[in-house]
Amino acid sequence: MKKTQYESIFILDAEALEQDKQDELLMCGSQNWEHYFLTNQLDANIETLSNVELLEFESKKELDNYINSNEIIDYSLEHKAPMVLAYV
Repeated sequence: MKKTQYESIFILDAEALEQDKQDELLMCGSQNWEHYFLTNQLDANIETLSNVELLEFESKKELDNYINSNEIIDYSLEHKAPMVLAYV
């Protein structure tokens, strides 16, 4: 599992962003389809999350085991590796 910590990330409405700003997408959640970005671009900020970590797993089974035993913000199956956002 790979862990990356962030002081803050932003939940933004991806529809409101210009296409060239989409490259700062951290992940799109499979749980609730929110879009998490590294920077707040525009005034489309829905919410700021502080002290979070992104965990990347090697398999969906490893992700499922983590989700079953930890409190999470969201997860994603939409990327190359299964991911979870959780508070540090």
